[in-house]
Amino acid sequence: MELYERIRELRKNYLHLSQTEFGDKLGVSRSVIKNIELNALAKPDQKLSLLKLICKEFSVSEEWLMNGTEPMFVEPDTFSLDDFAKSHGATDFELEIIKAYFELDSSTRKTLVNHFRNHLLSASPGNQEEPTTEELEAEYKKSRLNSAQKTGSSALNTTGEIGKEKQA
Repeated sequence: MELYERIRELRKNYLHLSQTEFGDKLGVSRSVIKNIELNALAKPDQKLSLLKLICKEFSVSEEWLMNGTEPMFVEPDTFSLDDFAKSHGATDFELEIIKAYFELDSSTRKTLVNHFRNHLLSASPGNQEEPTTEELEAEYKKSRLNSAQKTGSSALNTTGEIGKEKQA
C-alpha cells in the first residue's frame, strides 16, 4: 500500500472523516486532501509538513504513515481525561460534571451509576417517546428523595454534596 492509500485508509476507515472534515482539522482545504489521496499534490514540498501534521493531530505513527510499519497509532505515555473529553466535543460544563463525579466517594458514585442504569437507560427505544430533560430531572429528584428516605441520608445537603449522612 502506498502513502496516499494509507492516508485515505486512515481518514475513511479509522477516523471516519470526510475529506472536508479531515482538511478542516489540518487547516487545509478539501482539494488538498483530494490531491494527496490521488497522489497528485501540486507542491510535493508541502507534503512532508502536512504528513507530520497528520501524525501529530491524529496520533499516527510516522513509521506507519511513511512505510506501513505497524502499529498505526502512537500510544501516548499518559492519558488525560480532559484531553479525551475535549477531543470528543465535551463542553467546559461537561468537564466540570466529570470532575465533580470523580470527587464523590465511591459509594455515592456507585449509587449514581445504579440510578442511571436503572432509571434512565431502562426505557427501551421505540416503545415510548424519549423523555424530556424536565422529566428526567423530575425522575432523578424523585429517586434521590426515595433513596434518602430509605437510608436516612439527605439527597442534597446545604453544601451541594449528594449522599452525605445527616449529622445527629
